[in-house]
Amino acid sequence: MLHLSDVNQAGFTKADHLILNYIMSNENIIYCETASEISGKVGVSLATVGRFWPKIGFDNFKEFKKAQITQNSTTPVSKVKNTVSSLMNSDRTFSQLIVKNIDALEKTLKLISPEALETAARLIVQKQKVYVFAPDASYGIAQVMRYRLRRFGIELIFIDGGSSLYESLNNINQEDLVLVFCFSRVLAETTVLLQEKQSAGFSCVIFSDLLSDGLQDSEAFLYCYRGEPTEYHSMVSIMAVVDSLIIKIAMESNDSMARINQLNDLRNKYQKYIRR
Repeated sequence: MLHLSDVNQAGFTKADHLILNYIMSNENIIYCETASEISGKVGVSLATVGRFWPKIGFDNFKEFKKAQITQNSTTPVSKVKNTVSSLMNSDRTFSQLIVKNIDALEKTLKLISPEALETAARLIVQKQKVYVFAPDASYGIAQVMRYRLRRFGIELIFIDGGSSLYESLNNINQEDLVLVFCFSRVLAETTVLLQEKQSAGFSCVIFSDLLSDGLQDSEAFLYCYRGEPTEYHSMVSIMAVVDSLIIKIAMESNDSMARINQLNDLRNKYQKYIRR
């Protein structure tokens, strides 16, 4: 990583010192951030951030981050980044996408609450019924979750959007749990579910990349970083969180192994008809 001894601070402005102090104090997450994020956190203009990088020997922020990825080999994740960065010349698009996915996982790991993950697993195991509202691309992730949870005897009930939402909402009570996937913006259906939660008393687990809009008032808020608003949105971090949740559910469920054994017995019993 960048060391103070490597930097010629002659001619630095007060703003330059603030930026340098920030990147030195946040070296483990700096390559997950954008120039605008640094600008906001440090309290200097975006133009000032842009002028800073040539002063420490880099053409721009992108070149600085690439250098940090190459130099930093102190953690397993960074070692993966080093390996991927070696592919830059052979397939730049592929390697950049992989690095972005690793960045998303790192930022998710930094901001997600382990306690929230524990709470979500416990609620899924304990609640009478588990409903899920998963619009757009998150629908596919929810289907994977549904497939995995069936092995533990947990069946997800999908909630449709639009006016069909009311048909499901009419059946949800305080003994139930609602899983909500909410990314980029809060849909009207999500707003209705959260408002009805207050009167009906059901529990709620939120998967989201939004750190505002009152979503964290749920029983468990599971942060999943997907990239900047103007970038291609990866589903890697969401799938990683769901995978971790499924493992925790298996640990929480007292009869999880019994269910798995029962499933294997069924497969063996009827394998002459339907082979696995």
